[in-house]
Amino acid sequence: MNIRNDVQKALQHLFGRTAVPQETSKVNEALNGEKRLLLGKVLRLLGDQHALIQVGNQTVQGKLEAQLRPQAYYWFSYEKKTAEQTGRLQVVQSFDQNPKTIQDAAGKLLNAISVKTSNAALMMTGAMLKSKTPVTENDIKTAVRWMDTLPSQDTKKAVETVLFALKRDLPIHSEILNGVHAVKSPVPLHQHVSQLLQAIDQNPQQSQMMSKLKEAVTVLLNSEIDVHAERLIDKLISLTDNTKAPSPANTAGSRELSTPVGSPGKASLPVANHTAEQRSIQEEPVKTAADIPIKEARQLLVKLTESAEKNSLEIVKEAANWIKAAASSGDSKSLAASAVLQAAQVTDQEAEVFLKAVQQTAPHLADKADVLSFLSKVKTAIGARDEVAFIKAFEQGSAVTSGEMQSIKLALSALRASHEVAEPVKQEADQLFHKLNGQLFMQHDHPSYSQIVMSFPMFSKSGVQDMTVLFKGKKGADGKLDPSHCRLLFLLQLDTLKETVVDCLVQQKVMIITIETDFELQAAIDPMVPALKQGLKEMGYSLSGVNAKKRVHTEEKASIDQYITSISDQEVDVKI
Repeated sequence: MNIRNDVQKALQHLFGRTAVPQETSKVNEALNGEKRLLLGKVLRLLGDQHALIQVGNQTVQGKLEAQLRPQAYYWFSYEKKTAEQTGRLQVVQSFDQNPKTIQDAAGKLLNAISVKTSNAALMMTGAMLKSKTPVTENDIKTAVRWMDTLPSQDTKKAVETVLFALKRDLPIHSEILNGVHAVKSPVPLHQHVSQLLQAIDQNPQQSQMMSKLKEAVTVLLNSEIDVHAERLIDKLISLTDNTKAPSPANTAGSRELSTPVGSPGKASLPVANHTAEQRSIQEEPVKTAADIPIKEARQLLVKLTESAEKNSLEIVKEAANWIKAAASSGDSKSLAASAVLQAAQVTDQEAEVFLKAVQQTAPHLADKADVLSFLSKVKTAIGARDEVAFIKAFEQGSAVTSGEMQSIKLALSALRASHEVAEPVKQEADQLFHKLNGQLFMQHDHPSYSQIVMSFPMFSKSGVQDMTVLFKGKKGADGKLDPSHCRLLFLLQLDTLKETVVDCLVQQKVMIITIETDFELQAAIDPMVPALKQGLKEMGYSLSGVNAKKRVHTEEKASIDQYITSISDQEVDVKI
């Protein structure tokens, strides 16, 4: 979490330095020797015709050329010579909260800074005035230029994005605005990934960059089946004589939580058909380990290892291929006849044993270990830990490179920097890049609490397509998060329940859970509460209640930003 906050601050600093190429956003630097228009709030009068003015997240002192009211807002013309300690303030426009006055002030300001008074520009500038947010001339010009690149139907959301950035003291930079705007979009993350993969497949000319990006996306899509493969290998090892099992060198790497590193060409595997796998593997009842004979388990492990070496794959990838063959086979005979197992000379009896092992080791998202392993793989595939590489590249003005298998973030960054990518692919790559990067700008580190936002495209055969986690935790006296006072929001995209929100509020280790869907679920949830209460008790928490809430539909589709705003504006130790 500290790393994510450090990355966010570094990006803010970097984008702040480059917010507008021709006009620096540093107030003190920008105002030396030239006159600028600023929207500022009078913090206090200092006497001798001087006042302290807040402009953005900075303050300036100036000599007044007219009387001002403390705590009021004005458009100032501010001029400061290099040798002067304080500049001169001249009131251009004062305003109050009357809508007509705000519109007039917005129009006059846009004319004064030579910005076309379009409907979008007037709406955005007027919203800034209503929010009482101090801004600079550069903020307005950059925001208007950015809004001009968006469809007209996105104007309202774009204004909200700009106000969100200003409220968080984020630099008004197109990359930051694109990131925040993408996160606030209701389009699920898994949909962006799917659309990108489709655009790559439909492109007639496949470049090396697109191949690397497709490979990175494929690793993400296969995260759950890789967890399954690891569990399967561990199962076979546990059933056999460890002295005759494959050496730790062949299996240890397969059980790591990070994505295995291998030959890029050989590591790219076909995407698993999760729906087919779900049907074929779960048709038969799960059987116990006693049903798996040790002799066949040992033979399977040996053949699996030999096949992995022959195909120059790590054993977990070879096991994943075998599991996919099991998913597409109706029974053990057709499984044994599949090309993958035939090449490994697997017998009918061994195929039957393998199918049993596959059924027994299928991961479940209700299991803590499976969930942690799965999410760790998803995070690694996305590139959640690659932000440091981005910072170094930005500072050095170079491209982000990696000699190993690239994460989606690194592959996206390389592709976006290329001029040889087809426009449909680039558009989808931009959308996904901003959706992933925008999460960094949603972080909020306050002296009394911390807020984190993380999204995971799941592509799970268990029916989970997307998961976004919003965490807000109260800090103790030592600055560490207090687990007895926090709030967790899980935003899930599910096959059956569709958009589902699970809201967990913890106060003094007492948890209240609210589940919001489009359905009446209370009767279905109540029988599960005792087991949940017992599980929380073992963790040192008590459960006050689990409430099912049927969603009240509005004209606008629900999106993550309404929950971010809700969790940001309220403390964790009061009733939400």
